[in-house]
Amino acid sequence: MNFALKLAATSLLALAAGAAFAQQQQPPEAAKCAGLRGMSIPAAAIGEPTSGADVYFAQYVDGDAAAGGAYCQLNGGIDPVDPEAPDINFQVNLPLQWNSKAIQFGGGGYNGTLRTATDQVSFGAADAKTPLQRGYATYGSDSGHQTPSPIDGRFLMNDEALANFGGAQLKKTHDVAMALIKAFYGSEPARNYIQGNSQGGHEGLIAIQRWPGDYDGALVTHPANPFSALQMSGNMAGKALYQKSAWVGPEGVELLNGAVAKACDKLDGVEDGLIGNTAACAKTFDVASLRCASGAAGDGCFSDAQITALDVINSRWVSPVKLQGGADGFERWPIYEGGDLYGLWGVGKRPEASVPPTPVADFGLAVLADPLIRFAIARDPKFNSFEFDPAKWTDRLVAVSNLIDANEPDLSPFVARGGKMLLMHGTIDFAITPYNTVEYYNRVVAAMGADKAREFMRFYMVPGFGHGSGKFQMRWDPLTVLENWVEKDEAPGALVATDAAKETAGRTRPMCEYPAYPHFKAGANDPNSAASFECREN
Repeated sequence: MNFALKLAATSLLALAAGAAFAQQQQPPEAAKCAGLRGMSIPAAAIGEPTSGADVYFAQYVDGDAAAGGAYCQLNGGIDPVDPEAPDINFQVNLPLQWNSKAIQFGGGGYNGTLRTATDQVSFGAADAKTPLQRGYATYGSDSGHQTPSPIDGRFLMNDEALANFGGAQLKKTHDVAMALIKAFYGSEPARNYIQGNSQGGHEGLIAIQRWPGDYDGALVTHPANPFSALQMSGNMAGKALYQKSAWVGPEGVELLNGAVAKACDKLDGVEDGLIGNTAACAKTFDVASLRCASGAAGDGCFSDAQITALDVINSRWVSPVKLQGGADGFERWPIYEGGDLYGLWGVGKRPEASVPPTPVADFGLAVLADPLIRFAIARDPKFNSFEFDPAKWTDRLVAVSNLIDANEPDLSPFVARGGKMLLMHGTIDFAITPYNTVEYYNRVVAAMGADKAREFMRFYMVPGFGHGSGKFQMRWDPLTVLENWVEKDEAPGALVATDAAKETAGRTRPMCEYPAYPHFKAGANDPNSAASFECREN
């Protein structure tokens, strides 16, 4: 054997020996993890109709203690009843150092991308451990379809895929995860939570309303709820903005934002770029002050057509028929209280929209509304959503709402389990108006009573926070707060949010329970410190 062949053979032997040594060093859980590949979960073990589920990938992922340690990663698919419907792809992560708890991760937009559930909870603090690092078994799915874009709605043409998106996938994924957790650890978790923002926040509300016995707590951030009414409102706003000469471009956004800030920034006791007292702002700012004298378009002012469009965006969308849970509309958008008109594609870049509307180039709310209208309601890919009249589609609108919305205000079954919820929304969110979360919160209070509601729910409004963007990009540690409330009966006390925006990173504000807001204390001198503010009501 020549030298080259000897060297190659020696290398192969070394590699084989190394692999054997590494395998010997792995804990027995690694083999147990690998053994779950091919495991099947029968349809009878899943609480919503399926054809069963299978694990097609199992991998032992090594990790040091600082990173949370090693875990078993399982991927698989939940088979549909309808062979034309897509599978639900899922991922379950099982840490070797298990804390006997689990948490489900919600999605975003129209979903379609696998939530691996290995990252941080929504807007969690950078120095807080992720759920997986804390020892949670974590799990998520793609909600039952696979798309290249979070606004691709073609899957909505299939009834089972629509029902999955509307919430059924949550129960299916939950039940499969519970079966895999039990197979790996020998028992189901002692506590189970759900967390998410936007669509994921909406999914949190769906979960505790439809399957309250499955969850001990929920972290719900700017929920896209009620989803059907949200898209009808966005469609209404889009049609108004694209009326003749009504489009408000980037210059108009600057004009409006500057005027609102000038009128309202000081109403919370300090001019710091954040409008804390939005209730007072709504009564103080008048868009008519920006009207061009002639009513026609001009520099540094709005035409009558533009003001009409802005007023429509600032108005409530009223449904032509009662939707799921008795909801009858969707609340106004916060554009006259500093709403982030640049957030999530903003007003677009051109005065005339394409059909269908496209991200960035066209008005964001119209872009988001289009998939539900075309594919779930009209069920016609060529339908022009700018010509949509909800009054002509009432039966279908109700049917879709019953599938996907989460409007039930009586959460007594969730409370009976001992469930707790942290609800949060930013004041300038222009993808999902905070006033609709306010409306849902008020409905819960009306249905259950203020004292009872406060026993299980806290609602925080964060000034300057948008849909992940904004002048105050808040971070906090909600999972620890929720854990302490559920597991130790320690109700949330004084909480603090930290700003992660590049220019103002590190400044803090108190988390005020709605309807209170952070007001600068008399005699305080540091507007960057939460200690300089007190929570005050109007």
